[in-house]
Amino acid sequence: MKLRKKMILIVSIATAVSMIVGGFVMMTILRRNMLRNAYSEAAVSAVDFFADFENRLEKVGKEREDASLALIYKNQDNWRNVIFRDEKEIYNITVFSRGELESAAYRREDEDTSGNDHKELEYEDGLYIVNAKIVGHYDLYRLYDITDVHGRIRSMIVTYVAVAVSMLLMVILVAAFALRKVLQPLKDLTDATNDMAGGDYSRRVAVTSRDELGSLAVHFNDMAEAVEQNQRSLKESEEQKTLMMGNLSHELKTPMTAIAGYAETLLTTKLSEEQQSEALYYIYSETNRLGRLSNKMMQLLSLSGGDAVVKKDINVEELFQGIQETVSVKKKEHSVDVEISWDAELIHTDGDLIRDVIINLVDNAIKASKPGGTVWVSWKEGVLSVRDQGIGIPAAEISSITEPFYMVDKSRSRKEGGAGLGLSLTKLILEKLGASMEFRSTAGEGTEVIIRGIE
Repeated sequence: MKLRKKMILIVSIATAVSMIVGGFVMMTILRRNMLRNAYSEAAVSAVDFFADFENRLEKVGKEREDASLALIYKNQDNWRNVIFRDEKEIYNITVFSRGELESAAYRREDEDTSGNDHKELEYEDGLYIVNAKIVGHYDLYRLYDITDVHGRIRSMIVTYVAVAVSMLLMVILVAAFALRKVLQPLKDLTDATNDMAGGDYSRRVAVTSRDELGSLAVHFNDMAEAVEQNQRSLKESEEQKTLMMGNLSHELKTPMTAIAGYAETLLTTKLSEEQQSEALYYIYSETNRLGRLSNKMMQLLSLSGGDAVVKKDINVEELFQGIQETVSVKKKEHSVDVEISWDAELIHTDGDLIRDVIINLVDNAIKASKPGGTVWVSWKEGVLSVRDQGIGIPAAEISSITEPFYMVDKSRSRKEGGAGLGLSLTKLILEKLGASMEFRSTAGEGTEVIIRGIE
C-alpha cells in the first residue's frame, strides 16, 4: 500500500474513532438530560394528581368516596391516573395490572431518582413511567407518556449518524486532497531517484515549501548536483584516459617500428661500421625516448590517482641553481642562454613538483628558441614567468597545448624526443599545487608562460 493511502486510512480511522467515542459520550449525555427532564415533568404531573386527589378525598363522604372518586376521574377521561384501595381496584382504565404498575413505580418518599433511569412500561408503541404515592387507604399511580422523548432521542441519533458519515466522507476527501498536495514532493523525489537509478543525473526536484520536505528536496538537489558532477568528471576522465591510451599507442608505434626495423637490418644486412653505429645510436635514442615517455606516463597516472603533495619551505637560490645545472646540457646543444632572477629567499611549496614544472617549461622554451637566443626565468612578487623569443604558438592552438600528446610542431617535437606530455603533466602538477598557468604567445615572436598561486 502506498504511503498516501496508508495516511488516508489512518486519518479516516482516527476520525471515525473520534466521532464514535465523541458521539457515544454526547448521545449518552443528551439522552440522560432529555430523560431527566421527562422524569421531572412526570414528577410535577404526579404531584398535581396527588394533591388533587387529597382535596377531593376530603370533600366526599366516606361511605361514597370510592364510587365518587372513580366517577369523577372517569368523567374527566383521565386514563393516566390509577387508584387502588387496599387490594381493591377503584379506578384503572389502563391495560396494566397493579403488579405491573408497582414493579415500575417510583415513590418520591423512598429516594430521589431524578438522576437515574426509571423502569418503563411498554404498551403497543408507547412507553410510560409510573410515579406512585399512598394517600390514606389509597395507592395512587400516575402514568406519564415518554414515547415522544424516545422518538426524539432516536431521531437525534439518526441525525448524528448521518452527519458523522457525511463529515467522515468529507474528511476523507479533504485528507486525500491535502495529502496529495503535501506528499507530491515525495512523489517527485521518488520519480527523480528512479530517473537517477536509470542513469539520468540531470533530474532536479522543484522546491515548493520551506518545511522538512522542502529541506529534503534542497538536499536531494545538492546530492544530485554532486553526483552529476562526479559522473561527468568520471566520464571526462575515462574519455581522457581512452584518448591518452590511444595517443600513447600511436606514439609508441613509431619508435617501436623504427627500433624493430633497424634491429632487423642489423641482423639481416651487412653494414659498414659507420652504418652499424648509426643504426645502434638510433635504437639507443629511441629506447631513451620510450623510457622518458614511460616515466612521464607514470607521473601523470600517479598525480591523477591523487598522490599527496608535501609542501615545505624551499630555498629559491638553491632551486634555481639546480635547474641551471639540469638544463646546462640542453642549452649548450641549442646554443641558447638561460637567465634567471628572483626577489624572494623562500617559497612554500612541493620542491620536487615545482622543480619539474620549471624544468619542463625551460626545456620547451629552449627547444622553441633559435640558436643564440635567450630564455628568461623570473620569480617576482610570487609570480613565476618563463619567456623565450622562439617560434611562438598560433592563437588557435593555445587552448589545446595542455592536452595529452598534443604537439604544435609534431616533426620538431619528435626530432627533439618529445611526446606531447610535458605541458599536460605541468598543468596537472599546478592544479595539485593550487596554482594556475597562463600562456601569452605570438607566432614568430616568442612565448611567455605565467604561473600564479605558488606561495
